Amino acid sequence: MRLLDSISRRFILLTFLGYLAALLSSAVAVRLSSDASLEEMQNDALAEHSEAIASSVASALREITLQLGLLARQDDILHFVTGDMDDTNHVYDLLHRIGSPTGTISLEMFDFAGDSILQFDYSDAPSYFTRAETSTSVADVLNGKGEEPKFQIKNVESSNRSHLLISMPLVRFGSVEGVMVVELAFDRGAIFAKHSNIGRATLTSISQYDSEFVDLEHGQYVAVSKVSDTPILVVLLPDREHVGLIGVDIVRNVIYAVSIVLIIPFGFMMIVGNHSIVAPHRDLRRSKEMLRNSQRELRKLADIAERCNESIFTMDLNGRITWINRAFADASGYPLDEVLSQRPWDLLAGKDTDFDEWTKVQKGMQNETSVNTQILNYPREGKPFWTDVRVSPLFDQFGMISAFSAILLDISEARNAQEREQKAKAEVEFQAMHDPMTGLHNRRALESALDGLTKPEAKARVLIRIDLDHFKNVNDTLGHAAGDAVLIAVSDTILKHTTENDLAVRAGGDEFIILLGQGQTRLDAGMMAQRILHDIQKAMSFEGRYCRIGASFGIADAADGLVTNRELLLGADAALYTAKEQGRNCVVTYDAKIHDSVVRQRRTASEIERALERNEFEAFYQPQFDAQSLCFSGLEVLARWNHPERGILAPAEFLHVAEQRGLLKEIEAQVFERGIDGVKELNASGAFVPKVSFNVVANQLLDPELPERASRRDLGGTRVSFEVLESVLVEDQSSSFLFRIDALKDLGFGVEVDDFGSGHASIIGLMQMAPDAMKIDQRLVFPIVESQAAQRMVKAVLDIAKSLETRVIAEGVETIEHAAILAEMGCDTLQGYYFSRPISCKDLRAFLRDYRPDPTVLRCAQQERKIG
Repeated sequence: MRLLDSISRRFILLTFLGYLAALLSSAVAVRLSSDASLEEMQNDALAEHSEAIASSVASALREITLQLGLLARQDDILHFVTGDMDDTNHVYDLLHRIGSPTGTISLEMFDFAGDSILQFDYSDAPSYFTRAETSTSVADVLNGKGEEPKFQIKNVESSNRSHLLISMPLVRFGSVEGVMVVELAFDRGAIFAKHSNIGRATLTSISQYDSEFVDLEHGQYVAVSKVSDTPILVVLLPDREHVGLIGVDIVRNVIYAVSIVLIIPFGFMMIVGNHSIVAPHRDLRRSKEMLRNSQRELRKLADIAERCNESIFTMDLNGRITWINRAFADASGYPLDEVLSQRPWDLLAGKDTDFDEWTKVQKGMQNETSVNTQILNYPREGKPFWTDVRVSPLFDQFGMISAFSAILLDISEARNAQEREQKAKAEVEFQAMHDPMTGLHNRRALESALDGLTKPEAKARVLIRIDLDHFKNVNDTLGHAAGDAVLIAVSDTILKHTTENDLAVRAGGDEFIILLGQGQTRLDAGMMAQRILHDIQKAMSFEGRYCRIGASFGIADAADGLVTNRELLLGADAALYTAKEQGRNCVVTYDAKIHDSVVRQRRTASEIERALERNEFEAFYQPQFDAQSLCFSGLEVLARWNHPERGILAPAEFLHVAEQRGLLKEIEAQVFERGIDGVKELNASGAFVPKVSFNVVANQLLDPELPERASRRDLGGTRVSFEVLESVLVEDQSSSFLFRIDALKDLGFGVEVDDFGSGHASIIGLMQMAPDAMKIDQRLVFPIVESQAAQRMVKAVLDIAKSLETRVIAEGVETIEHAAILAEMGCDTLQGYYFSRPISCKDLRAFLRDYRPDPTVLRCAQQERKIG
């Protein structure tokens, strides 16, 4: 309207006022003529809504009575009311399980005489009905006829809810045997809400209607509808305010209709007047206004550009600067008079500026397109700064390019942050791929490198696995700091003998891996391994103390048919294990012989898994005897594999493979169960076993299920002992291990040390463990018949055991001479082939049945040695 002159405004205003006058006069006429019929319309609406509300209430009550009827027909409820069942708790459980209609407050049952026999509260809500009202309702049901429920209702206006008292007859064989009275809160607000616009609705009973609505104004219309076959009424009072709203709706509809009819002539009038009078004036005023607006916008843009923090300048078509803002002068250090007619790349370029980016700007200007790039700029003084450069063409009034604008956004901080992020990312990636202590690559880096060499057509690749020998002794004697120093020194040695094409890896602990670069062979790997071994074997110094270690090397070559990463690593591992078996401190290359051994081990491992499923592992028994009386004193349970094709196999055939594959625990558990069953069978046959011992490793000893498996079988007086290798005394002296030993002893189990004197002796560990018995390794027992030195060694072990008050068991007793010498030295128990080889439970039972101890043989052998 601002673009119109006063004549145009008056023309439009008068036309609009005439249109409004016609509409208002029509509305007033309709309003005056409609009042007579509004009341009749409302009464009809009240009656219709009242019936609808009554139908909704009846539907809700039908659902409630249906649920209560189902409950009333329960056999357990009827038996309880008639007295056939008096288990009140059962009825309570039934009521809990079945549930109740929503809103139920309480449920009470009455017998045929009207006495209350059970009351069940569903909620803490108070009752709105007195005992007298409840009793009256019960009496009405008992004295009445039929099976229909009785209803009472009370309204709670503050909560917009009604309380219903429903008396449901309990009928059995056509006779009323009792009454179930349920009080529930009925949400009438939910039903009334959609009818609230027509009037105010409420619920009442037929008996209460006259007393509640007697004060209504004389002549006021009230709609009343009965709720189905119940004594409940729906009362709907008129809403006088709504009558007015109906009138307003009528007037509004009339106005809509009249406005459509009148808009055609008045609209035609406005169109013609606008075209012939208003349009010429509008075009003229609009042109003037646009000119003024353009001038104002130009002044604003110039002011904004001058005050903007970003550097802005304009260039002519030749790229020469024609204008700069204050921010550009401050950033570059050049005032306007010094930059006019200069090219920006001549002013801002420096030694590290990428001129290709400014060339990109120049080509964009030549092609008359916008350009966006990032450039390092050099000011007259100060540090260089990075900017995001955006160059765009400027057009004149004819649509032709007349100049170019450039905006330089300082992004130095963002670039610096990006560089810092890249450095941090590189550091994280370095740490993720390197061992933090030695700086070598880690296993993840090895896997990543091998991933690119898994295709069968890839060039041959060679892998060296290195495992340090006797490294644990360094940690035990000099401490973990010395161990770390050794690992770092070994890492330096490996780096010394590898090139940048090789990948040196610390795989964990004291294990290292070298992936040789492409083009190298197993011969190169062997020479490299020998050089590294030579340097590792040299004495190393730590805080003035020297320590020596060794190393075992395993080499595998993918050219040998090992293609996948897993097979390559397994091949190197197999070669490394062979090096360990050959005495350590040597280099072994994976070959066909080792490959065959690996294949056999894999086959054996697969067979072991099947054997475990088929329970093929059995318990064999080697008896033990008292060294003085030669009486039977116990058993050692030994594992045997009843192979379906190869027969009975000794542990040497399968235990090593089982240990490598983590199956040793399952085998020992199976043998343990079979061994316990055998002892139980022997005891039952009359051949009492005083003690039975089982070989276990340290991890099995820590298994909490171990004593439980032994305790759950009744072995009578047989004591169960567990034998652990002497090496445990060195390798595991943790507090948890010693605590477990004490716990087993407290439970009545024995603990024995196996193979004592096999080269791992630890007197401190022996004192801490305090075993019940020590078993002398058979390699010490064998030579005592021939060697005095061997006798002295055995005597020393016996003296140690005597000082610790520990019994001694000698294994490897092959002859009566062995038995005589050991008995004379003071050994407690004897075990060996002289008495019996390991045998099955059946053969052991026969052996014990026929065995008769004869100590005179022992004494004769001792006398013969003295005479000899």
